[in-house]
Amino acid sequence: MLFLGYLLLGACAGMLAGLFGIGGGLIIVPVLVATFRLQGVHPDVITHLALGTSMLTMIFTGVSSLRVHQKRGAVDWPLIRQLAVGMILGGWLGGLTASLLPATTLNLIIGIFAWAMALQMGLSLQP
Repeated sequence: MLFLGYLLLGACAGMLAGLFGIGGGLIIVPVLVATFRLQGVHPDVITHLALGTSMLTMIFTGVSSLRVHQKRGAVDWPLIRQLAVGMILGGWLGGLTASLLPATTLNLIIGIFAWAMALQMGLSLQP
């Protein structure tokens, strides 16, 4: 039963990320935190576990989305080549930083980010 729940969660997060480009992590991390809490995972590792799990799933959802967008000619490969090193370095630094933060701080950062994204989308604010 748990497997089916995770399968449904992954499908919903992937679909929303693919449709709206908001990033599955914005959806899946809070849901994983709640799910792990219900399963009795220790509070000190819940958020780190949710982030790590989300990061790994992004590899698979990213490749899947990339293939679909590439078929439609909607991938700017020269731009990706320019961004690649920075994205890899940023991902590594973000993971390192998250691993050094206590769970309460990480929860606060994720919560503020989620609210900021909701406000931006809800109010149609453009950078």
